[in-house]
Amino acid sequence: MQQNTVYVGLGGGSVLQLANREHPQTMSYILDTPDGKTVVIDGGWYGERYQGLEAQDTYKLLAERGKRVDLWLITHAHKDHFGCLQYLLKAVQPFDLDIRDLRFDFPPTEWIQGVENGSSFEPVCDFLSRVADAKIPVTKLTAGDVIDVGGITIEVLCDARNYAKYNSINDTSCALRVHFPKRDVLFLGDLGQERAANLLHECAHEKLRCDIVQMAHHGQNGADRAFYEVVQPKVCLYTAPDWLWDNDAGEGFNTGPWQTVVTRGWMEELGVQVSLPHAYGDYLLK
Repeated sequence: MQQNTVYVGLGGGSVLQLANREHPQTMSYILDTPDGKTVVIDGGWYGERYQGLEAQDTYKLLAERGKRVDLWLITHAHKDHFGCLQYLLKAVQPFDLDIRDLRFDFPPTEWIQGVENGSSFEPVCDFLSRVADAKIPVTKLTAGDVIDVGGITIEVLCDARNYAKYNSINDTSCALRVHFPKRDVLFLGDLGQERAANLLHECAHEKLRCDIVQMAHHGQNGADRAFYEVVQPKVCLYTAPDWLWDNDAGEGFNTGPWQTVVTRGWMEELGVQVSLPHAYGDYLLK
């Protein structure tokens, strides 16, 4: 997979955006901190139809870092976000990643079973069971948390506590603002339009303004234009493979049902300087 390096002035450390290795959309970031710690956000996809290529590549990258993960954060309970760790817990025996701190906030499994036709119920239950069996220490992500690790600070802007107000798992995404020495990066997971609108009311707008932002829900059908008008990004990270980036369902550019091209138009109108999608490979931000 081609790796592109983009200098954004983090002032130390880096953010690696891993593109999808398989067809489905996914989200996976590896952060190297200024003090040499490793942080994973989500990790990527795993589905039974595929061969775990995403997780295998993530595992190789973590092996290069000594197989130690100082902090692993999962934004929400969808398998294109937690599936990497689920696969590794199943496939790597004995499991040899040293995960010092795993954090997420999933709604109750009973609620998950009742939404989205229950499609996420079994994968979530399997994931939670494997985490417990591996005795990985888990901490609940909570809005207001400030996590210091290796010279960066991670601020949790929202969590899943109000899950009952929503009818999608996407709207239980935990939004994270990562403070590097000279720049911040805003991670939105799959935050939907309704939850993003509520976040605007709950959170001081200066905490949402950020030059670098991971676009909600892979850049389509997530947070709306009004939300990004507050964020005012200059660099947009799209976890969107080529077919989603171009809204191509098989008949060419902008012929599919997704809203990615619409979102891209908003960002151009808002003065975004550069957009970095999965469609063009991995991106290393420094």
